[in-house]
Amino acid sequence: MPVLTAQSLTKIYSSPEGATATQALCGLSLKVEGREFVGVMGPSGSGKTTLLNILATIDTPTSGIVEISGVSPAKLHGDQLALFRRRKLGFVFQDFNLLNTLSVRDNIALPLALDNVKAKEIHRRVEEVAARLGIVHILDKRTYEISGGEQQRVAIARGIVHRPAILLADEPTGNLDSKASREVMQAFADLNSADAATILVVTHDPFVASFCRRIVFIKDGKVFSELRRGADNRQAFFQKVLDSLSVLGGEYGDAALFRM
Repeated sequence: MPVLTAQSLTKIYSSPEGATATQALCGLSLKVEGREFVGVMGPSGSGKTTLLNILATIDTPTSGIVEISGVSPAKLHGDQLALFRRRKLGFVFQDFNLLNTLSVRDNIALPLALDNVKAKEIHRRVEEVAARLGIVHILDKRTYEISGGEQQRVAIARGIVHRPAILLADEPTGNLDSKASREVMQAFADLNSADAATILVVTHDPFVASFCRRIVFIKDGKVFSELRRGADNRQAFFQKVLDSLSVLGGEYGDAALFRM
């Protein structure tokens, strides 16, 4: 059974006066199997942010069905939905969303603490995920004392420490330099290959997409095409991503070309 299924999603935004309406998604369908590392790409206005918000249960579709681990979030409300989101979803944001008043250790532990996990188990899991991401040496620092790349790895640790069904990442390297971007994306790839984490990344950056195993391209609120990495090395896959984007249309910067 897929970890995530989105079937025939539509999303229509109406103006406050009700005179005009914008259709952000038009019957979009998507499946993500367990252990997949999927990228979602598309030009501005394609619907990728709307799709992510719906999958993250932050927004609801006008019509269509979303299921995560066999559960439909649309049937949950209030505390039930909050608990589902906290246990089944992990989030990584472009701007990290860490709490400066807490140490790195406590930021990572937050999802477990909110779920009343015992202190001994919290300590074990935080140490385990910090070791996996190479951030054990900064666990007792405050977030403002570490680099942007380290902050994003802390955010990834927080996103997976509770072992969610799927990790959702929104432009995870948008605020990082080239070196930090490479390190963060390699961390995602390692989590997918070594720990079998299921990951979905929304990005406009072909460099970021080249770390994924499958890319879903969307345009005008629909799936336009898909690309699987297969046996290709990352550089060959990167070139295929660029070729697909040239067909898709939209503006994609040349900066990614200099990071390979």
